Amino acid sequence: MKMEGNLEIEHLAKFVQKFSETQCDFLCENCIVALESNSHSTGCKIEVTGDSSKSFTLIWKKKVNKTGYKEQKKFIEHGAETIAFMLTPQLTEFSVIEEATIGTGFDYWLGYDESHENYNPKNFMQARLEISGINSETSINTVEKRVKEKKKQTNKTAHLKLPAYVSVTEFASPKTYFGKK
Repeated sequence: MKMEGNLEIEHLAKFVQKFSETQCDFLCENCIVALESNSHSTGCKIEVTGDSSKSFTLIWKKKVNKTGYKEQKKFIEHGAETIAFMLTPQLTEFSVIEEATIGTGFDYWLGYDESHENYNPKNFMQARLEISGINSETSINTVEKRVKEKKKQTNKTAHLKLPAYVSVTEFASPKTYFGKK
């Protein structure tokens, strides 16, 4: 596992090498909007709980034109993906490989990078990742409640016998739960 430190949002493409830079830029902008809409600025800390407790500093320089980001549900969801994508290689031995299809009970496939000693090009999908985002916790919508729901949701593909990770980010704090089911 890598140590705590800075997570440079605009460098998402380095964390998710299988996705285009355009897609990564879009996700980054959503994350910046989610953070800034909660009055956070570059250099803010994000507390991570789950399998381990860590703190990371979120860094960004980009000024985002927010006229294209009015639907909160969308930018929170994409912002949570950005955080999960950056945390995956920090907290596991995997990285995000590709998007899963709807109905599988998880969002993304995880696997070893091509440089990893366990990488197998014929069997590169090694784990599952389910992601969720919350703008601000309420008494009926908490990170803990969402984690329980998302862990249960991954049961749809438990027969695959692959580890399932759950990442739930709340942007008002900000904080993230990231753990293995």
